[in-house]
Amino acid sequence: QKLFRFSLRITSQSKFLTIEPVAIAAGSLAQVHRAVLKNHQTVAIKIQRPGIREIVERDLEVLEALANWFSRDKIGQAYDLPGLVEEFRYSLLGELDFHREARNTEKLRQNLSNSRFWKSGQVVVPKVYWDWTTDCILTLEWIEGIKLNQVDLPEHRKKRLATLAVQVVMQQIYLDRFFHADPHPGNFLYIGDDTQDRLALLDCGMVAMIDPRTQSILTDLLIGIVYERPKIVTQAIRELGFTRLDVDLRSIESAFDRLLRRFYTRPLTEINLAELLNEALRVPRENNIQMPGTIGLFVKTIANVEGIARQLDPLFPFVEVARPIVEQAIRLRLFGTELWQDAVQSSLYLSRLTTQFPQRFEVLLDRLERSELGINLGWRLEQEFLHTQQQGMNRLSLAILSMGSLVSGAILQQLLGQDSVSSPLIEMVSQGLLLSGIGLMSWVTIAVLRSF
Repeated sequence: QKLFRFSLRITSQSKFLTIEPVAIAAGSLAQVHRAVLKNHQTVAIKIQRPGIREIVERDLEVLEALANWFSRDKIGQAYDLPGLVEEFRYSLLGELDFHREARNTEKLRQNLSNSRFWKSGQVVVPKVYWDWTTDCILTLEWIEGIKLNQVDLPEHRKKRLATLAVQVVMQQIYLDRFFHADPHPGNFLYIGDDTQDRLALLDCGMVAMIDPRTQSILTDLLIGIVYERPKIVTQAIRELGFTRLDVDLRSIESAFDRLLRRFYTRPLTEINLAELLNEALRVPRENNIQMPGTIGLFVKTIANVEGIARQLDPLFPFVEVARPIVEQAIRLRLFGTELWQDAVQSSLYLSRLTTQFPQRFEVLLDRLERSELGINLGWRLEQEFLHTQQQGMNRLSLAILSMGSLVSGAILQQLLGQDSVSSPLIEMVSQGLLLSGIGLMSWVTIAVLRSF
């Protein structure tokens, strides 16, 4: 404490006009004080506790050793414990790097400034004062407000506030792919008035970023849960986790079917999404599917914001509020701003697959001939086998080309439906691609039917 007070005094003398000695918030890593800059601007400064980094790094080494030890156990094998510790390490050390936290704050401020789900200015993230920010000191805009679990508002306004808090978090996860991973009541402030309900999101040290593939799978997972589709949930869990070849997918699908029916016999207001997600993750654990460490932060974030919403509204319909965001995520996946990039990547993949297939098939035949795969072909059947496989390769190549033409034509047609894109050449190319794709697919279908 003496070392911390000394650091506080040095900070005050060098950068600020005054710093209130009593912290307005305190944690194990840092304390937050109200301060005044030398230009008389009131700010909030977050000051890191001296020597805390060394303590945290030692504790993380112990935690990593324990994770490696318990990962040998049968129960530990159901989780990616080293991956979970690595994710925790990244988040915790990120909280100790105030420059990183400042960048996180700016990114969240930009992402949440506008949305189709709330009005401009209704969600606020504090401004960063970079000239007064260092690795150990973070200076932010001072925001006056009330913690969400302490607001005294009419019931209908509490319900709107709960909806807004959930929308803020769900947009970060499912639309922005960058989310605040610690949305507890102390990090949400009510800053509204009689005319409008407004929220402020604070303390952006613990954040998580989701890669496009994981975001797509998590969207499928929520689609399956929201629309009660156990097959979609099963497929999402299989793609999200690490499975063995002998996993019984039908058994897993039946387990999800029973789980969803058990939950959806309740009214929507009584469905606890965090509980449902925890129950859903128990199924892969019991079937030896190891889930990645990032899924822990995802479930924790959902549980935190759902807890806030139910404090404000005990009958909060989480599934109903989540549904529009899921639908928006689907629209962005199909027709979003990254459509051209996805189309180019798909075209490159199809092109590479088509050009490399003959060489890979030749290698496969060579290995078959030398019995490297444990299969010995008789000499009399070799020519017939080669002829049959060559026909199959040709049909597969044509099927890939037809699918590529159909997908490319459909993408161009969708772009032509937008106001900003209008070109007779593009229209002619898109129609040509669609017609050629349909023609090739028809030819392949007839050839396959004749082979039976």
